[in-house]
Amino acid sequence: MKPGSLPMRVRTRPVCQLCDYILQQPTYRRAFVSASTLQAPSIPRQPARAHGVTPRVPSRSFTTTARKSRESDSRGDGGLQTSERVAALREELVVVEGRIRAIYDSPKVETEAVVLEALDGLEHIAQQAIAIRARQPPPTKVPIRQSAAGAILSGLGNEESVSSQRRTRSKQLGLDALPSPSYLSNLAEDLIKHEKVFVSPNVLAVYIHLQRLLARPKTIPEALYLYANKAVPVEGSSPPKFSHPSPKAAKQAVPAELADQALTAAIDAKDLSLALDVVDQTYRTPAWRRHRMVTKMGLPALLAGISPLAMYMIAQELSVYSGYIDPWTFKMYAFAGLSTYVLCTGTLGFVALSTYNDSHDRVVWRPGVPLLDRYFREDERAALDRIACAWGFKELWKRGDEEGEEWEGLRQWILLRGMVLDKPDLMPGMNSTLHERER
Repeated sequence: MKPGSLPMRVRTRPVCQLCDYILQQPTYRRAFVSASTLQAPSIPRQPARAHGVTPRVPSRSFTTTARKSRESDSRGDGGLQTSERVAALREELVVVEGRIRAIYDSPKVETEAVVLEALDGLEHIAQQAIAIRARQPPPTKVPIRQSAAGAILSGLGNEESVSSQRRTRSKQLGLDALPSPSYLSNLAEDLIKHEKVFVSPNVLAVYIHLQRLLARPKTIPEALYLYANKAVPVEGSSPPKFSHPSPKAAKQAVPAELADQALTAAIDAKDLSLALDVVDQTYRTPAWRRHRMVTKMGLPALLAGISPLAMYMIAQELSVYSGYIDPWTFKMYAFAGLSTYVLCTGTLGFVALSTYNDSHDRVVWRPGVPLLDRYFREDERAALDRIACAWGFKELWKRGDEEGEEWEGLRQWILLRGMVLDKPDLMPGMNSTLHERER
């Protein structure tokens, strides 16, 4: 074949000329040309919404059972979930009632832990019932992670059965099926009244909290009475054996924390007669006075008892340095001087302690009440002061203007206890001595 018969090929341009051509183009066009010349041909891309080159498949939604339940609740099917919570609560109530019957039917006296377990169960049921009535969501649970296929299969397999159960429960159970507060209160009251149940401080604390939660505080004074007067069963005894401690003993006094909680429950209930009953069963009992005598006056009485012996020994040691004075006479003079000093300072200290009234607000002691009686009954006066502040006006300038039979009854009740409510001499603007000092 002759060389002339071959087709002539286009001569390739050198790279340097191509570069010169690119550099001669404008700036905005240079980037387009370089990109178009250097990129390889590519397959036409899908629209930006596809995010891939795979063909679009008609979308088909797969939702799990949990998602469907959330969607149903958002559409207004929350009654199904409420029905399940009510059913679970009723089952828990059956378990607690079984525990209480086991305590009653047991041939021996059960331990305190068993009684507390039953009361704690009633308290948990009361809290859950209040939450359901208030339409509060149930406690959150940790979700169990599973694969997409497992979620789909479980949702498809159990969807019909779960929905049918929920419909059945929703038809049968509602808010009316919840245990009433009065029923739970009666269960707790019957439990602590049973002869084989020991009303310990822990049991009494849980009982007071439960009655406050159920808004049934009228049974609290009776529980306080049982704490001091009920026969104490011997734990573990079979047949049950009982001991009968004196209700006036110091150890039978209601703990101060529980007495304060009981009074708080009565004040929150806005029941004046209930508050006064709580005061009668706590701060006015002989056991409370003896307990205060032991705790507040025990150490000072012990020191006062050994102080004469200590002062006599000190005086005997000082008689060594008597000099020209008779040692026995010097010892007697030293003993008399030390005794006088201790007696006077102790008396002044007790008077200052018993007449301290900076903590008094509206209830003060009536003149003529013995100082020792004031000291032993200070908790009672503080409780009545708290009641008067809760039922009277909160503004200082309105105090003394309260009216009504309930307020007048409280005033007379306080007066019979040796106290005065809103003593005129101590009210703002009624003390002439204070005005003269201010001037």
